[in-house]
Order: sequence, then C-alpha cells, then structure tokens
Amino acid sequence: MNSSYRTLQVLLAFSAPPHRFSLSEVTARMGLEKNQIYRSLKTLEEAGFLRMEADGRFALTPLIGVLNAASASSQQASLVEVAAPFMDRLATETDESVNLFVLAGDSAVCVDRRDSNQRVRVASVLGQSVPLHAGAVPKAILANLPEAEQERILGRLPSYPRYTERTVVEPGKLRQELLHIRERGYSVSDGDYDLAARGVGAPIFDHSGQVIGGISVGGPAFRVDDATLSRFSELIVQVARAISRQLGYTG
Repeated sequence: MNSSYRTLQVLLAFSAPPHRFSLSEVTARMGLEKNQIYRSLKTLEEAGFLRMEADGRFALTPLIGVLNAASASSQQASLVEVAAPFMDRLATETDESVNLFVLAGDSAVCVDRRDSNQRVRVASVLGQSVPLHAGAVPKAILANLPEAEQERILGRLPSYPRYTERTVVEPGKLRQELLHIRERGYSVSDGDYDLAARGVGAPIFDHSGQVIGGISVGGPAFRVDDATLSRFSELIVQVARAISRQLGYTG
C-alpha cells in the first residue's frame, strides 16, 4: 500500500462514528504499523482535513463538508437553481433565516441560505455537514429515507453527538418522532440542535420519488412562538412540495 493510498484509507476510517479517534484506535482499525498511520494522520492534519483535539484524538474538520457538497455537485446545482426563487419568497414572507440542504451520504450539507434581515438571527454555514438525527432538515430527510437506511442510522444513534439536552439519541424515541414527521410532512427543531433556535423543515424529492434534501425556516426561540411555528410549518410544506414538483416529483 503506497503512502497516498494509505492516507486516503485513513481519512475514510473517520467516516465511522464517533468520527474521532486516537492514533492507537486508527492503528487498530487499519491493521498497519503505528508509525505509518501517524504519518498519514499528520499529513491529513497539515492539509486541513483533521484536527487534534485536547484529548489527543483526531477529528474531522468542516473541510469535509465542502467535499460532501462537491460530491453531489450536479444534484446540488439543479436543486439550488430551482429552489432559489422559492427561498427568496419564503425569506421575504417570514423575515427569518431560510436554509437549503442536500443529502450527501449519511449527512445533510447546507448548499444555500437566505439570512434574516433582523439583528438577531439564526444562520447556517455553507458547506457545513451535519448528521441526520437533529435539526429541522436533517430529521425531515431521515424520516423519508428507505426503512433499511433509516434503521442503519438509528442503530448508530448512541454514538452521535448530543448537541443539547433536547437532542434525542434514543433510537426508539427518535423512531416515533420520525413517524410523526413523515405523516405530517414536516419536522420541528425546538432546541434539539441549538437551544436558542426554533424552526421547521420539510423534505425535497426528485423525479424518482427519492428524498434528496430539504428546506427549513427558523429563528431565535424568543421570536418564534408556537403560533409562528405553526404558520411556518404550513409555509415550509408548500414550498418543499413546489420545489419537488419543479424537480419532476409527482407523488
């Protein structure tokens, strides 16, 4: 195994939860000599793909999110183009932040956004890659994945990050929430990703009926009360359906 190929294999090892490993843990996974693994880890760190945390473990950096977005470039390009006018109108109508995500692997990647004009607002980072168990769009996507894929992700749930005290990391509990999301057509994020934020998200489907991403609208919890959240839920479903129809979805 040459050094370049080995380094790429080391990077791929971080695709498995909990996505952060020590030198010894990576060595055990790879079955190679520790000094070889160390050189690969340091190469990836210098290139910006990994960072060393305080406990000595290596973790993925946000640069991976950029690659995730690029891997879905053709899908992303058409989705961003189709969704743009709908995002503009939704942002104007709600005066809150609107975010567009695409499904890339087992993550949702933010590919477009409209920031609120208000001084206090909630904003995503373009290229940011997040797992599917928390947040408005990630949960909307997860709820509409094929059952086998959904169960595979639920099986990994205990190893996923608990962002706040409201983040659900119990498979049975999240499974029930996903059923409700699928039935009503939208998800609610009420402090499960950010305690200070509330929002709703809905899935976007392509011509084949597969979920490919989602759209959300939300803002600071002090401004988005229950009545506002209810109004946003109606809007987000309408917008997501309109975008899906533009992509050829007939369901």
